[in-house]
Amino acid sequence: MKILEYFIYLILKFLNILPQNIQNLIGKALGKIFYKKLDERREIARWNLKKCFPEKTDEEISTILKLSFIRLGESLFEFLNAFWASDKKLKKLIINFDEIKNITEDLDKSKGKLLLFMHTPNLDLVVRVASLFMPVSGMARTQSNKIVDNLFKASRKKFTERIFEPNEILELLNFLKNGKACLYAPDQDYGYKGSIFVDFFGNKALTVKFPFLAAKRANCDVYLFSTRKKGFRYHVALEKLLLKKENVKEDLKIMNSKIEEYILSNPENYLWFHRRFKNRPESEAPFYPSDLLRKRT
Repeated sequence: MKILEYFIYLILKFLNILPQNIQNLIGKALGKIFYKKLDERREIARWNLKKCFPEKTDEEISTILKLSFIRLGESLFEFLNAFWASDKKLKKLIINFDEIKNITEDLDKSKGKLLLFMHTPNLDLVVRVASLFMPVSGMARTQSNKIVDNLFKASRKKFTERIFEPNEILELLNFLKNGKACLYAPDQDYGYKGSIFVDFFGNKALTVKFPFLAAKRANCDVYLFSTRKKGFRYHVALEKLLLKKENVKEDLKIMNSKIEEYILSNPENYLWFHRRFKNRPESEAPFYPSDLLRKRT
């Protein structure tokens, strides 16, 4: 395994030193290959798009779908930038770096900051970019593929204070109570425990309660943090969510609504091929056709 990991490391290191225009061409080509070869994921993404954008034509859905897979291909090089690029190089890639730096420097240092981000193709780059503005931590699940897990952990640990496991919620809350900043992705179905159904693009989606609990118990501020690709550069956004900390469902509606706003303005930059709506309320029919449901063994 170590030999294979070292070989993959060398290949990635070589890809990382290629000129940006070559990387872009390879990324687009990879995206087109993924679109053709990842049949199940392509159809899950198509189904999600059709359900979330019922007003769009099949042609419009196909256009978003193809672009999202191209973004997936390009994200390989964004991951490499997240892992190897210098701070100086990354700062030059951020169109509005000074603006966001000024905003983050004015934040209350005594209050924790929960930085919500989304499952976009370049999520590792998002984590790295956030670390340019403030010390950050994060939460990550162990990946089933050992090589992928080692690569992801090496990348994320390099630029974060700490990586929390999903069972370390209390430690994470204490971290926030102490005025720290932590990244958290709330836009997937993590199962029934600790989640409730909240509308997401007009469909009931299991939504994790942690952002509400963190805001209430750690008295932290909650933000939506995002990076949007603009040509070869990125525009960063940091928006504070005005959670009332009184009603969990109402606050999660605010959160989901803000995530929807981002996706609506940039639908191709989202990982549509996850089964976001896999779990359903009791007695409700499955969201996905039987051929797109995960086969249990």
